[in-house]
Amino acid sequence: MRAIVIDDEKPAQLHLERLLRTDGRITPVQCFSTARDGLHFLAKERVDVVFLDIGMPEMNGLEAAEYIQQLDQSIRIIFVTAYADHAVEAFELHALDYVLKPVSSTRLAKTVDRIAGIMSHNSQVAATAEVQGSEPEPVELDTEVPGLLTFKHLDIYRSLDQGAKKHKWRTTKSQELFAFLFHHREEWVSKEILLDKLWGDVSQEKGLTHLHTSVYQIRKLLKEWNMTGKLEYNMNRYRLLSGNLVSDVDQFEKSMVYHVITSDNVDDLRHMIPLYRGDYLEEHDYRWAQAKARELRRKYTGLVMDIARWDMEHGRGKEVIEQLTILQEREPYSEEICRLMMEVYASMDDQQGILRLYHSFKLTLNEDLGHQPEPETSRLYQNLTDK
Repeated sequence: MRAIVIDDEKPAQLHLERLLRTDGRITPVQCFSTARDGLHFLAKERVDVVFLDIGMPEMNGLEAAEYIQQLDQSIRIIFVTAYADHAVEAFELHALDYVLKPVSSTRLAKTVDRIAGIMSHNSQVAATAEVQGSEPEPVELDTEVPGLLTFKHLDIYRSLDQGAKKHKWRTTKSQELFAFLFHHREEWVSKEILLDKLWGDVSQEKGLTHLHTSVYQIRKLLKEWNMTGKLEYNMNRYRLLSGNLVSDVDQFEKSMVYHVITSDNVDDLRHMIPLYRGDYLEEHDYRWAQAKARELRRKYTGLVMDIARWDMEHGRGKEVIEQLTILQEREPYSEEICRLMMEVYASMDDQQGILRLYHSFKLTLNEDLGHQPEPETSRLYQNLTDK
C-alpha cells in the first residue's frame, strides 16, 4: 500500500514517516507541508492512503478531505490531530480513522491493521470475480424515487407514497444545511455565506468543523438512499444538484404557470392545493427562507381564489365556501378573501351568510388590529345586502 503524509509540521512528518517504515505494511511515498502541494501530487499519482493533519494554515485537513474525495473516493483518509475535541468530528467525516498527536507506534499499528483488513477484503472480492470470469454482482438500486417535502416541515422520504420511510436527521444543522443548499439548488454557494447564515453564532473554526460534518451527513444520505443528485465542492463553494429527488415545492411551482382556469387544467391545479401543508419551511423558522415563503404563500392564495371563482361560476358554491374558509384561517385579515366569500354567498342567495361573514370579519379586524374594513369591502357588503 502507498501513502502520503500531509502535515505542516516537519518533525511530525518525519516521526510519522519513520513509524510507517518501521511497521512496513504501508510505504510512505512522499511528505507535504501544505494541503495544496499534496492535492497537486494526488491529481497525478495514485495512492491508497493519505495521513492528513487537520490543523493546517490556509487549507485545513477538513477542507482538503473534500478535494481528495472528489479526486478519488477510494483513497483512505486518516486524520491526524493534536486536539481530542476534533477526533469525533474527524471520525464522522471522510476518514477511515484518526490518530492523536504525538502518534504512538501502538496506535498507528491498530490503524494500519484496519486499513489492511479493508484492502484485503476488497482484493478477495476482486479475485473471486476474476476466477468466476465475471464482474461482481452489481448492487441492486432502490427503484423508489426519493421525495422531499418542504411545506410546513422539511422531510425526506424514500418516495412520496403514503407510509414511505422517512430520513432521520443526525443534527438540526445538517437538516438546515440541506434545506439551504436545496433552496439554492443548482447554484454555487460560498463557504463564507454558509458559515454566516448557519453558524454565525460560533467561532469560524468551530463553524468549519460543523459545516464539514454536516456535508458528510448529506453525502451519506445521498449515497445510502440511491439519489442521483450530488453535493459538489469547488473553489470554496458548494452546490447541490437535486438529481432524481422529487420535491413538493418544485411540483407546486411548475403548476403555477397557468394564465386562466379552464376545464382542461382545473383538476390538475386542484390537486396542487393539498401539497401546501403549511408555509415553506414554516416550522423551522429559517430567516433566510422568509422571502421565498411569502412568495409561495401569495401563489397558493392566488391559486385557491382562482379555483374558487371558477367553481362559483359553475354553481359549486358550497365547495367554494369550504375552500375559502380554510384559506381565511391562514389569512384572517385578507380583505380580498372576505369580498370573494361574500360574492359566493350572494351567488347562493344566502343573505345570512353574507351578514355573518362581514360582521365576523369586521370584529376580527377591530379586536386584533384596531382597523375597520376597507371602503371597497364595506361598499360590496352594502350593495349585496341592499337587494
